[in-house]
Amino acid sequence: MGVYKCVLSVPETDRFDQLAEAYTDRDVWAEFVAAQSNAFDSKHYHQTFEKAERTWKAHTASEGRHHALAAPRHIESYCRALAETRKLNTVYSQYWVRLEEFYSWLQWHTDHPHTYQPVLMPAANHQTASEIWAVKMGRWEKTDE
Repeated sequence: MGVYKCVLSVPETDRFDQLAEAYTDRDVWAEFVAAQSNAFDSKHYHQTFEKAERTWKAHTASEGRHHALAAPRHIESYCRALAETRKLNTVYSQYWVRLEEFYSWLQWHTDHPHTYQPVLMPAANHQTASEIWAVKMGRWEKTDE
């Protein structure tokens, strides 16, 4: 999960809302996709990136937030909305993994001052994200399908 388990633990100067001006009108997701060193493995893989990008950008725009500057609550509300119409395994495999990949890239890419992983934080503090985390860990058992 990283050093920080919640945004309140992150120093104020490192929180994403402090970066808003630098990211205005910047399509960071496009930068991320362009930086991938290998071609997409399959058409399906490429489609999950496009689907995650489209839905994530729409969600963050509706929240008044840049897609590269999410708070854990934005991740949770996005996952909750997706889970209303999809199985948790689908939310995990087609959306969560792409967001986690995106924010991990931001953390390790030197052009971005991202010091924490907002996709992982809600797994410790929010219901839907913790259920998706359980899917990731292979412990989710759904008895009523």
